[in-house]
Amino acid sequence: MKHEGMVHALEEIHRLLRPDGSLIDIHPVLEAPLIEAYQGANVLFAEPSPDYSGEDYRQAEHALAQIVQRRLFVIDRKGEFDFLTYGSSVAELRDFLAKANAYDQRPKDEAVAAREAELYTRVEESMQTAGEGAEVAYHERARIARLKPMR
Repeated sequence: MKHEGMVHALEEIHRLLRPDGSLIDIHPVLEAPLIEAYQGANVLFAEPSPDYSGEDYRQAEHALAQIVQRRLFVIDRKGEFDFLTYGSSVAELRDFLAKANAYDQRPKDEAVAAREAELYTRVEESMQTAGEGAEVAYHERARIARLKPMR
C-alpha cells in the first residue's frame, strides 16, 4: 500500500474508533529479516534475507509518524519483539513465505533471486549436516504500539 493510502486508512480508523478505543499497530522494524537454522537452542546458521527492501515498512513508519504529528493519535505504549516463523525444512518455509507474500506482484530481481537460492542451499546444507531435529526459521523483529485517539 502506498503512503497516502496508509495515512487515509489511519484517518478512517480515527474517525470510526470510539473515543475510549485503541489502535494496535504491529509491523516489522526497518532491518532485514534473518534466515536461521536451529538445532534445539543452537543457532547453526543466520544470515539476512537478500530480498529485503523495507520500502513498505518505511512508508508505514512515516504514515504513523504523520498521524501522531497531526495529533490524531497519541502513542500510549510501544515495544519490540522477535517474530519467528519456523519450518521443518527449507522447502516448507519457502512455500509458506510464497503464500504469505502472494499479494506482492512486483517482479523479482534476477540477481536477488540467485542470491536467495544460494542462501537457501547453504541453509539446507547446514541442516543436513546437523542431522535430525534441525529446523529453519524466518526471523523478523517487529514493533507493536497502542495508539489512543485524540479528540
